[in-house]
Amino acid sequence: MLEANRHSKINLMTYSEVDSIDGYIGNFKVKVRRKARFVSEKTCTGCGQCTDACPIYVPNFFDENLSARKVIDIAFAQAVPAIYDIVRDSCVECFGCVDACDQESIDFSMQDEIVELDVGTIIVATGWDIYQGPDYGYGKFENVLTQIQLERILAPNGPTYGHLIRPSDKKRPTKILFINCVGSRDVKTNPYCSVVCCNLSVKNSKLIISEHPETQIMVSYIDMRNCGKDYEEYYRRARDAGIIFTKGLVGKIEEDPLTKNLKVQMEIVGADTVVQQEYHMVILSSASLPSQGTNEIAQVLNMEKSPDGFLKEYHPRLDPISTKVPGIYLAGSCQGQKGIAYAVGQARGAASAAGIPMGKGKYTMELIRATPSDERCAKCYKCIEACPYSAISINENGNIVVDLIKCRGCGTCAAICPSQAIELTYFRDVQYMALIDELLPIEE
Repeated sequence: MLEANRHSKINLMTYSEVDSIDGYIGNFKVKVRRKARFVSEKTCTGCGQCTDACPIYVPNFFDENLSARKVIDIAFAQAVPAIYDIVRDSCVECFGCVDACDQESIDFSMQDEIVELDVGTIIVATGWDIYQGPDYGYGKFENVLTQIQLERILAPNGPTYGHLIRPSDKKRPTKILFINCVGSRDVKTNPYCSVVCCNLSVKNSKLIISEHPETQIMVSYIDMRNCGKDYEEYYRRARDAGIIFTKGLVGKIEEDPLTKNLKVQMEIVGADTVVQQEYHMVILSSASLPSQGTNEIAQVLNMEKSPDGFLKEYHPRLDPISTKVPGIYLAGSCQGQKGIAYAVGQARGAASAAGIPMGKGKYTMELIRATPSDERCAKCYKCIEACPYSAISINENGNIVVDLIKCRGCGTCAAICPSQAIELTYFRDVQYMALIDELLPIEE
């Protein structure tokens, strides 16, 4: 991030969101809303005097709400740019920060700013969110955490400075249960595999037992899917380290009101009865979901989504980078969940694909496009519903209009039109009939 921010040809627009996008490849008109920080980016030096003066604490979103931060603070230690922001919904407007700031950088009268950009190509990389359903007492029992929360606990710059403690009593747990496939591989929630969960449970359990060898760790799984280079070997090392991997399903979890320990009922493959054990902490390997930003950008760009909610690529195998709109490309988990190596590879591919037309300075289209006929059109508008590229619309007279840029000449509209009122240029019915007559002449 720091290297990108220092690059002369890269402009980072942090704390911003895209309002609208119009146009086509080489001529996109983008409106970006730069949210008001209420702190000037030009004069703020990141000294932290405003944070020291602020009396109000709020949950720290970067630490997954496991710690607190001041209403005015920097997002996290390595944030780029190192500019402070104010959580206005929780601010009591005591203006202590204003009095403490020597640079006079704090301005509560700031408003959101709309910036208009002319861009040639677009790469969507909106990431993913984590499933936070009520499964297994999450949100109800203090010691039921997600893998992301455990990551913050184990991080040296996390809320506990890397010390493994449980939230309820700040004591170190010695019996931990990991539950894989929470919210995924389930037709009632998300039927797909979230890809990274198995490897994540292996990694974090290995980290814990390396630091605390006496800890008893069990990982409950449906199937261990340690796909990728050297991941299977890492899984074997975890088993050799004493971590127990059990195939089965976890049923009911109850909390002891005095000790806050968790009583877990499990159905283990090969066991004749339901097994009940007590753990100090339960870690959920929760499903990955399309991020809120992915859903918002899909509406802005009028992009299709696959049944799992991720953005739809042009072809899932032959072209997972491009979209149905020329000039818009996908990278990372906005297209579907994937590991770091695959995400990096797709990002490089997207950058390369976007750079080709930008480097040439032009983009050539073969104008095999749908051509409507107003005379034959019955105005059933089935073509509008069927068009996968949203290229067909209605003008003020109720007639069909085809956008030559959005249309890709797939022929769906021509196939579904009952009146044969829309045809593809260079592929009209009279042309086909003439070709057939030439190939199959009728003898007199």
